[in-house]
Amino acid sequence: MQVYDAVVVGGGAVGMASARALAQAGLSVAVIDRGRLGGEASSAAAGMLGAQLEAHAPDAFYHLCRASRAMYPEFAASLLEETGIDIEWVENGILQLARTEEDALALKSRMRWQRASGDRADWLEAAAVRDMERGVAEDVIGALYLPRDGNVHVPRLSAALRAAVVRTCAVVEGEEVIAVERDGAHWRVRGARDVYAAERVVIAAGAWSSPLLRALGVPLEVRPVKGQMFAIRPPGGAALRRTVYDAGTYLVPKRDGTVVIGATEEPEAGYDKRNTVDGLAALAAKALMAVPGLRGGEWLRAWSGLRPRLTGEAIDPVIGPWPGAEGLILAVGHFRNGVLLAPITGRMVTAAALGLAPEPLWLSFWPESRAAAFGR
Repeated sequence: MQVYDAVVVGGGAVGMASARALAQAGLSVAVIDRGRLGGEASSAAAGMLGAQLEAHAPDAFYHLCRASRAMYPEFAASLLEETGIDIEWVENGILQLARTEEDALALKSRMRWQRASGDRADWLEAAAVRDMERGVAEDVIGALYLPRDGNVHVPRLSAALRAAVVRTCAVVEGEEVIAVERDGAHWRVRGARDVYAAERVVIAAGAWSSPLLRALGVPLEVRPVKGQMFAIRPPGGAALRRTVYDAGTYLVPKRDGTVVIGATEEPEAGYDKRNTVDGLAALAAKALMAVPGLRGGEWLRAWSGLRPRLTGEAIDPVIGPWPGAEGLILAVGHFRNGVLLAPITGRMVTAAALGLAPEPLWLSFWPESRAAAFGR
């Protein structure tokens, strides 16, 4: 039986970016996925790189998101050179709308701490917002503009990562991993069809990580959070140039002129990915409240994804080596930020695999440093 330097369980954006980085470091790598690489949450995402949008305080999570966002220009260029696939990375900015004075005060507070952290964040009055995006609602009184946040075309990202991984790693698709066990000096990853041996195992199975973690004695629970989304083609002359965010709904323009709109947040749905009339209707109503100029746009398609969220107090992702289990590396709980955090997660996983000291920023996500939150 071949013994790999590393087996990555899970082939989403996080798992594929980790496998690619491990292979680039010279390790022999196998990637095992229950379906097709990139076939779950990664391919369902809107592709926002919202490092500033997603953060609510100048904490470690914010700085991790910023660090990964900063990696994207080189990440996109290297994938293009390696695979010939353009992931359509753009730094088009995000407009976060305010409808009330309370909204405006909260956004201006966010602007101040982000500027203090060295980020670009600008307050725009209503007229300036409509100069930027003329289709936004008339009752918008202003917006926080985040010019450094951008987006990628997620199907292209998944295709590029898959092509890179297929070139450099052993790929096993359609293989449900039943157990991960320590067997002497090696790990054994037991699938429904075969067994794979490795010096190291990376758990990056997204919303399907919990059974494996539980069997390994890792006190983390990852729950799926269903998100429904849809895509439209705006009516003539109403194209968006920037992402618009309003009260939890985002409208993300793509290079071909289409707009991806998301997303519902349904933790009670479990693993049910069916689109529902009420979910999509509510989402469409919120989108049109934000940008009425999209009325009359052409409906293209709808879909859903299951985002992996850690339960309890430890809701930020956990990335790094699990203490007391040599060779076991976690990359779980990325929730809405798997695409954004894929580049830096790959770097962190590779450092863990090579036994390198973590960078100071990473320590907040390194399992050993988070032991208290796990009840250990």
